[in-house]
Amino acid sequence: MLIVAVILSLIFGAIGFIVTKSNAQYILSGYNTMSEQDRQSVDIDSYLRFFKQFHIVLALSLLGGVLLLSLVNNNWASIFMTVYPLVAYSYFSVRGMSFYKKSTRLMKVGIYLSVGLLVTIAAVLLISSYTDYKSSELTMDGQKLEIASPYGISLSGFYGISLSKEQIYRQKLVDKLPPIVYKSNGFAAGDYAKGHFKTKSGETILLFVNKKSSPFLLIESEKGDIYYNHDELDMQVLSQKLAQWLSTKL
Repeated sequence: MLIVAVILSLIFGAIGFIVTKSNAQYILSGYNTMSEQDRQSVDIDSYLRFFKQFHIVLALSLLGGVLLLSLVNNNWASIFMTVYPLVAYSYFSVRGMSFYKKSTRLMKVGIYLSVGLLVTIAAVLLISSYTDYKSSELTMDGQKLEIASPYGISLSGFYGISLSKEQIYRQKLVDKLPPIVYKSNGFAAGDYAKGHFKTKSGETILLFVNKKSSPFLLIESEKGDIYYNHDELDMQVLSQKLAQWLSTKL
């Protein structure tokens, strides 16, 4: 996560220096599509000073915020890293409009719509974090085992699995996860990983885990290896319950 924060900060900081008065007419979004007459109504010198200062502050505050929060809670740091830039750019869009001496009604509508979209995305991310940064729930009902996100739909809630008893070969507790190379289709933020991940050996596995908490329940199944744990459950007890449930196969 810290590596991602450093990369994002470098990108945001670089943006502040890349755009200059000499190239703004070519690469500055919005300004580059204006007619020469409309550009005369923009205080481009003041705008570019604001543009540069904003991106430098965004880069430094993003990196500093992630570093400080990661000392307390990795999940908070991850949420901050995704939501903070969206909120910052909402402010940037509204503040930037003040540098246009003749802003049209259409321009104002476009900016407010973009701000509304950014705020909506930030709100969705915050709401989904209520379940994304919690352990998935494992239930055994009749002949079916299910792993799903708590409280219904969330970003990570799209990653779940349902297995019949016949599809499960064996289960056991392990102390470590296999070395992960990358996520192929999943959610990975803070301490949590949910979905499909590729291991160093080339195997695709399913994770529903808090990476900082062990042991992990390994379920070997027809659909591949599944690793699971829960922040509030005794995994030894859960493993025993699963073994008992599997022993009653029809």
